[in-house]
Amino acid sequence: MPGLSEELRSHTGGVSTDSDIVIRAAEAGDLAAVLMVHEAHTPEGRDAGHPSDRELATWQRMMSTRDVTVYLAELDGRPVGTATLLVMPNVTYDCAPTAFIEAVVVIPERRRQGVATAVIRRVLADAQAAGCDKVQLLSHKRHASDGAHDLYLATGFLPEAEGFRLYLRRAHPR
Repeated sequence: MPGLSEELRSHTGGVSTDSDIVIRAAEAGDLAAVLMVHEAHTPEGRDAGHPSDRELATWQRMMSTRDVTVYLAELDGRPVGTATLLVMPNVTYDCAPTAFIEAVVVIPERRRQGVATAVIRRVLADAQAAGCDKVQLLSHKRHASDGAHDLYLATGFLPEAEGFRLYLRRAHPR
């Protein structure tokens, strides 16, 4: 049975563009590119260089999970952004799945140039194609002043729910 990524690639043609930005579903060989985007965003988050065994195992699990799609935004063939979509089956809402967007990241030198907007548009189109009833996205309160919340409002999200988090393995990030 094909995973969501394969189904969406066949539905959307695999690539969407906004200007010269290419948004595509990441493939097994794209882990280094995705990690490079995350490293540029939070360089203190991990050791630069080759993926760890844990990252490789997690990536393999993500790539083989039917309802998870990682997106890679590229500009002139260079990775500049990423996001992850989880489509969760749901017995409520007439059994329509719910989409969750996680880890929307753009490298610092490409922010406010349409990359995140293009990624979110692609993710939303794919969530709609998957029959999702709603899309949920959490954004940390610290992003209220850096433009992220404005981006989410501009792409159609409404701040209508109160979100809660409980960190089970680490201290709360500031």
